[in-house]
Amino acid sequence: MRIEFPYVKERSSIFGVISRPVAKVVLEDEFPQWMYVDSGADITLIPLSVGRLIGLQRMKRDKLERIAGLGGSSIPIVVKPASTRLGSVQFRARVAWSQVEEVPLLLGRMDVFRRFDVSFRDKAGVTVFST
Repeated sequence: MRIEFPYVKERSSIFGVISRPVAKVVLEDEFPQWMYVDSGADITLIPLSVGRLIGLQRMKRDKLERIAGLGGSSIPIVVKPASTRLGSVQFRARVAWSQVEEVPLLLGRMDVFRRFDVSFRDKAGVTVFST
C-alpha cells in the first residue's frame, strides 16, 4: 500500500515561501489533523487542546516528562497511546501530549516509521508512506 501527501507551501520569515512535508493523520477514529512529518522527532507531538479533543486525560499515575527540541528549551509532556490512522492503516502509536498549547503537530518516528517506509520526495513535493 502506498499513501502520498503533497507538501504544503508556507511562508518563512527567513526563506520566503517554502514547502513542508505534511500528512493527514486521524486520531481516535474521528479527529483528522494535518501534521508536519518530522524524521528528526523521536515521537509524535500534539498540543494540549488536541489531546483534550481526542479524550486524553492526565491521571495521577502519569509521569510528567520534559522533551527538548533544536533550540534546547523544553516542554512538559505526558506520553499516551492513541489510535492512529494514516490512509486506511490503523494502529496504536505513542504520542507526546504537550501540557502547553504552543507546539506544532509533529508526526514523529516512534511507532510510525517502523510501520511504514517513509520517503521525502522533494522534487515531486510529496511524502510517501509505503507498507
